[in-house]
Amino acid sequence: MSRSLQEMFKDALSCMENDKFDDALPNLNTIIDLRPILVASYVQRGRVNWEMHRWDQARADFNEAFTLDPDSADAKWTMGLMELQLGNFEHGWKLYDERWNSSSFKSPKLKTRLPSWEIGKGYKSVLVWCEQGIGDQLLYGSLLSALKQHVDNVTVMIDVRLLNLFQRANPNIRFIPHNTKVQNSEYDSQIAIASIGRHFIKSTGDIDVYRATKYITADPSRIAQVRQELQIKPGESVIGLSWASTAPSIAKHKSIELKKLLGLWDIPNVKIVNLQYGKPDYDIEPFEQETGKLIYQTTVNNFFDLEGVAAIMSLCDAVVSVSNANVHIAGAMGVDTFVLDANKLWYWNHKEGRYSLFYPSVRLYPRANMVAPWDEQVEQIIEELKVYARHQ
Repeated sequence: MSRSLQEMFKDALSCMENDKFDDALPNLNTIIDLRPILVASYVQRGRVNWEMHRWDQARADFNEAFTLDPDSADAKWTMGLMELQLGNFEHGWKLYDERWNSSSFKSPKLKTRLPSWEIGKGYKSVLVWCEQGIGDQLLYGSLLSALKQHVDNVTVMIDVRLLNLFQRANPNIRFIPHNTKVQNSEYDSQIAIASIGRHFIKSTGDIDVYRATKYITADPSRIAQVRQELQIKPGESVIGLSWASTAPSIAKHKSIELKKLLGLWDIPNVKIVNLQYGKPDYDIEPFEQETGKLIYQTTVNNFFDLEGVAAIMSLCDAVVSVSNANVHIAGAMGVDTFVLDANKLWYWNHKEGRYSLFYPSVRLYPRANMVAPWDEQVEQIIEELKVYARHQ
């Protein structure tokens, strides 16, 4: 690749990193016209078209990448995510399994010689090992009960912050910390938690059949502690609020400026409670100073203490959040949740009425594409919450 083409490719990537997806196209188109054998350019153009929901064009770009390099794991994994988003599950799962071979996929793989678990192979015990983030572990954790129907003993390596939340609600499954040193001799098979889906979800209708509901539960003693801190008054509507994601590379795509949610405070008798974690938590003080609105805080560390977060949610009439780990916690508990959906992640497919397929208590408000404004979705949520609050 000549220097000029390298610079054009870097400029295109810079545009994509700053959500200027269509601004990346001229450079990518020129590179492809001049050097049509460059697989990476087709992959990146496919990603641009995917982000902008030009599905047919994205698929054509990924297929061209496959033609040039049938072993391109990056192209396969990326296209797998898109196919899952479109509900093409059997093809999507097959491509999604290529994530382990992609240089862009950063989650570590368990080193083991145990065979991969398969339905009908007669395995008696399975080690499920976690991957990716808290949200992914909660999402695919909804299929653990389906897995348990096919194998006598299920042991799950899970993020330690989720350990008791899962164990409390699933006494017939064993949960151990994600960093436990396991003995292979205890199991006759293994599976990554995100790979469970390909065994059960062959079509959209399978999600209702196989996913569990209310499969994590909060600690009653922590609920009592948080209730005392919040001093909730009779007739108050308690709304838990989270406005930002901290996920690497896609956080800005999924976040919203706190001031854009100001209308939430117009809901009668509302108490807004902080569920935000990480650096965006620092937005609270300047927001309160500028607007005069109060976001109630607890002593819970919203990043490390997920038992505390679950306790807060147990006291909420509703949770309002962007797509982050809080949505998965609330959804797994069955808490009514209103989600500003960046329309990027495949698992937020929804039924009529906006309800999530995986989490029946979660309502989704997707924007048109990754660069569309949030105004319409915020207005819809606030109006629906006003009605919702009157019926509590």
